[in-house]
Amino acid sequence: MSVGLGLSSAANAADMVRIGLATKTWFPTVIAQTAEDQGYFKDEGIEAELTVYQSGAEAVTAMVAGAADIIGSSSSVTASSRAKGVDAKLIGLLGSGNYGWQLMVLPKSPITEAKQVEGENVGITSAGSLSDMLARWTMSDQSITFESIPLGGGGLLPNLISENVTAAVVYSPLSYDVLVKGDARAILDYGTAMPEHLNSGWASTGSFIEENPELVQKATNALYRGVAYLQDNKDAAIKIIAELNDISPEVAEMEWENVFLKLSRTGEMNAGLAATAMELAKLTGIENMPQAEEIWTDAFTPAVIAPAK
Repeated sequence: MSVGLGLSSAANAADMVRIGLATKTWFPTVIAQTAEDQGYFKDEGIEAELTVYQSGAEAVTAMVAGAADIIGSSSSVTASSRAKGVDAKLIGLLGSGNYGWQLMVLPKSPITEAKQVEGENVGITSAGSLSDMLARWTMSDQSITFESIPLGGGGLLPNLISENVTAAVVYSPLSYDVLVKGDARAILDYGTAMPEHLNSGWASTGSFIEENPELVQKATNALYRGVAYLQDNKDAAIKIIAELNDISPEVAEMEWENVFLKLSRTGEMNAGLAATAMELAKLTGIENMPQAEEIWTDAFTPAVIAPAK
């Protein structure tokens, strides 16, 4: 099921960009909504239609079906999509790390480091997801094995608290929310533990890019102005993050400091980041893995952004 964040005013199809967002709580949703609310798309002479989906895979499906032109995506999802025949390509970088993602245990757990999760049950959202890749990276990096248990995003914390799993790979801002409430503690911060890589960004299809280069550039400009606004206006950003994610200002400030301030303002990517991302993506067992140069283009970056209002 998808959820529209707001209907745009009437516009010619050529002036409209439809942006698909993987989930409500992932930071691309906050960025796109901010760009819309601040009038950055209109400044570029285009209209934007924002739609929130339930997962990255659903957003890709929408893009393939022609229901979305640009989506917030991870490099691993982009790579797996290309492996399945989808001509997906990242057009701009957002994050070069898994900011806010934590391997978490209960406060009373005797476990203090990732290596001690050997042989335990560890909660992830779903097979093939980013949390699955992070779990696999943990096993590879720590030279351990454990059982990854798919629980869905909403099932991670309940199953950790009820001790159905010993640990869980938890995404932000949920990770910061449970830290503040004292429901869990982190034993591994994926944002700092893993090497920098082309982690997340905005993606489109080769055909849409080829047929609408000016529209893609204008949309890219507006989206990165959204990033700049959020980075340059702390109080406003915290309020926006709190309201859109239904979290406390304290948690929203942690999300702003640890996630939003680390995002790219220009979208620039490079071959090294892409190559590292593909090495990490191999952990998910993707068959027919694309070459690193196939998953990104620098045709639209650095984004041309005006100073944030």
